[in-house]
Amino acid sequence: MARARFKPIVKQPPPVAPETTQFDMFPEKPEVMRLNPRSVAGAQTSVVEIVRVRMRSIEPPHLIFHDRHGWYCETHGVHCAAVALAKKLVARDE
Repeated sequence: MARARFKPIVKQPPPVAPETTQFDMFPEKPEVMRLNPRSVAGAQTSVVEIVRVRMRSIEPPHLIFHDRHGWYCETHGVHCAAVALAKKLVARDE
């Protein structure tokens, strides 16, 4: 007769509650302003667009550049949420 194998008891982690999102009590509209690339980066720049985006009044602004590398935030890179706002402003103005 074959012996039954010993199976160790594996404790399952407790179920995790879904993350909740905290909404702002008084949401602010982002401030998006188009800047002149020649005055900001100099006359020899290859930058086509520079957009300053301030998501909230208490946060520092994001500088969004559009050049041969594409659209990107100076601080956070391509995946910054401010990049989408800058693209939307430029597309709306054209």
